[in-house]
Amino acid sequence: MRKHIIAGIDPGSTFGIAILDLSGRSIALKSTSGGMGEAVRIIESFGTPSMIATDVAPVPQTVQKIASYFSCRVFSPWQNLREEEKRAIARGAPAANSHERDAYACAVLAYRHHANRLRSIDALSELSEEEKSRLKHLILRGYRLKDAFISLEEKEKAPSPQGQKPADGKAHPARLSAEELKERAVFLARENANLRMLVKRLEAEKEELSRRLSALQNEYRRSLMMDSELRRLKFRLRQALERISGRHGSKREQQEGRKASPPSQPAPQASEGQPSLRSRAQSSLNESVERELDIERIVMEYRRARDGSKR
Repeated sequence: MRKHIIAGIDPGSTFGIAILDLSGRSIALKSTSGGMGEAVRIIESFGTPSMIATDVAPVPQTVQKIASYFSCRVFSPWQNLREEEKRAIARGAPAANSHERDAYACAVLAYRHHANRLRSIDALSELSEEEKSRLKHLILRGYRLKDAFISLEEKEKAPSPQGQKPADGKAHPARLSAEELKERAVFLARENANLRMLVKRLEAEKEELSRRLSALQNEYRRSLMMDSELRRLKFRLRQALERISGRHGSKREQQEGRKASPPSQPAPQASEGQPSLRSRAQSSLNESVERELDIERIVMEYRRARDGSKR
């Protein structure tokens, strides 16, 4: 049989969770930032809640959802607990933070509110501990004491799970009581809710992975385009360098040829007021060299810019 518990909850970005048994003893104090789903998982790991408690009024929607998930009632004070009250109730409790302290305080208040009825069940010596726990669970779930005893008797009278073997020798399935059918329905509802939360989590992960895949594909396409543009620029630079190198060689050959061949006739004298042929040639050569230097300077600047962008 799963243990019946009282769970105190302090909702928020960090959930505080306090677990008490039905005798008011502290079982665990936990806190988590994993949201409502993680809080439900922690509570389930300690048992089946007979009551969910909170320290604020009206009941927060998150607490109401958790109570609906476990099909149990919610205890809340008629007004919000003050800080001094919570500190006084939780004095001596091993709370790691204020969230655990607040959860513990509201769980203790929930137990104190029903303590007299729960202790009266403890006084019934003819009942086993399992039967007492069952009665307490039903009382906290909203049953009247008389109805709780009737439900307990119906469960005792129900056939064993193996079923009875009548005269025909065939085993027939056992008939379940209304309470057992209700518990089974609650269990199936819980499993359904768990699977829905798992589906939502997987869908969120799928969307995140799709987004990251799209970003990687865009980055890959951008990289291919940059590589293509870089190859095109390299090819144009190589062509420019080849043209510059060819021009350099042809002019050097022409200059060497002029030096080797003797002058056929003396250069004509320039008339006054006009530049000589030699000065005009020298000026043209200087302009050509300057153009070549400009091209080389442009090439050098491009290389420096390219190397800088690579770094």
